[in-house]
Amino acid sequence: MSKKVQSSSSDASASRPDDVAQVGAALDFASDAVILLRHDWRIAYVNVAFERGCGHSRETLLGREYWTVFPHLLNTRFETEAKAAMAGGATHVYEEFSPRVNRWFECRAYPCASGLLILFIDVTVRKSDELTRVDLEENLVRIQRMESLGTLAGGVAHDFNNILAAILGHAGMMLEALPKDSPLCEHMRQIKRAGDRAREIVQRILVYARGGAHEVSQHQLRPLVEDSIGLLRSTLPATVRLTVDLSGEGCVATVDPSEVQQMVLNLCTNAWQAMVGGRGHVHVALRAVQFDVPHAFTIGRVAPTSYAELSVRDDGQGMPAEVVKRLFEPFFTTKPRGQGTGLGLHIVNGIVHAHGGAIDVQSAPGKGTLFTVYLPVVDEAAPLDSAALAKVAEPGDGEQLIYVDDDPIVLMMVEALLKKAGYDLRTYAEPRDCLDDIEAGRVTVQLLVTDFSMPGMNGLELAKAVRAVLPRVPVIITTGYISDELTIEADRMGSVAVLQKERSFEELVELAARALRGFPESRFLDSGLAPL
Repeated sequence: MSKKVQSSSSDASASRPDDVAQVGAALDFASDAVILLRHDWRIAYVNVAFERGCGHSRETLLGREYWTVFPHLLNTRFETEAKAAMAGGATHVYEEFSPRVNRWFECRAYPCASGLLILFIDVTVRKSDELTRVDLEENLVRIQRMESLGTLAGGVAHDFNNILAAILGHAGMMLEALPKDSPLCEHMRQIKRAGDRAREIVQRILVYARGGAHEVSQHQLRPLVEDSIGLLRSTLPATVRLTVDLSGEGCVATVDPSEVQQMVLNLCTNAWQAMVGGRGHVHVALRAVQFDVPHAFTIGRVAPTSYAELSVRDDGQGMPAEVVKRLFEPFFTTKPRGQGTGLGLHIVNGIVHAHGGAIDVQSAPGKGTLFTVYLPVVDEAAPLDSAALAKVAEPGDGEQLIYVDDDPIVLMMVEALLKKAGYDLRTYAEPRDCLDDIEAGRVTVQLLVTDFSMPGMNGLELAKAVRAVLPRVPVIITTGYISDELTIEADRMGSVAVLQKERSFEELVELAARALRGFPESRFLDSGLAPL
């Protein structure tokens, strides 16, 4: 009996190296990286995925101290977690981003008799989806808040107009009734001037809040900005130094001259009022710039075309990020009670939005502020399609789109985004429901926009199934991670664009407009806007 047990123990011991070799060979087929570190931190084993990820062969790694091979990991979270797991004898699990390979990993450190076994699981796709969802939720909240504030501002503006009508009406009647040499006439004229200015401000708010129309015509921007600077110099305190660089030759935009004056005066007044003690420097600049791809700014986005860039920089006290986020809300002000209405930047925003422009704000406490306004430039010699200007920000014209996404938060955000851009949108949370409606002819679709990662049927599979029914329909697939396989398959299908999902807020509206036109490099070549 004793002999049998002894023989069994010997057999098990003899087979152990083969077992280890088999486990090692099996781990070489794993897609996740694995490394075994001895108690002295020397490398005992790595699998093929680890070799591939770090760029070192197994032969050059085995037997060497880990921290000598990878010194960049010293004083990082990886070192802290690994040493804690080794010393404490407990498993440590955490997520870390590797800038070297631009990937997210879930790191699992398992203490064992030989030392420490560490498993690196690539979670880039999942992490991208999580970060995308957070970004889209924040953007959705911001859209909803701005729309509700715009509605509120519109309602208040209507009430203001009623009050102003009474003030201006009575002032006009008093001017007619008073003798022309009465000393009260000048006071009444001042009341009327103030009322007229207030009425213009209210009208701008209504244009922004209700989307009202206004007449535009082509103007060289440089003379308009120069005239505005002339007015500004008479109002600035002597303690504020004003410098100007107007190199925007050929910057022709469709604006009302009074709008340019309002923008310059409001931005510059904000700048000098932000200076400590009323002392400092304000710099105004105008130049022509060109964008090759759509780009999102603090407010609005620009298309791939030419723009006039009007900037106002100050060396005042600057603003924290939470203030910058609220700057363009109606009635928001950081000034003491009675010293600001909170309408100046809201009016600037309304003007820029109406012309399909954008606004960028760069500021930090103690470092001053830079406001940059972008207005579309038109070709002075070409016929102007004024309707195209509005299409820069809201290009939809009732085209019938379908959007499919199983995430209700993202679905809600994209629905609000595309409908606001002017598209007739139908949404689905289940790709199968969408396909059933298309196959049965219950819906019309001019463009299919779909998420890629969905249970049951992914976005590429849905696109292929829809193409079997509608061979010519363009497709946009959004995804948190664009793989080579997805890119290759999209190219093979043709008329399929793949978009990073986290860029949906900035780029989806513009990409949809291009998709409906057959994916041209630019949709502005025949609009009167400056071509690329």
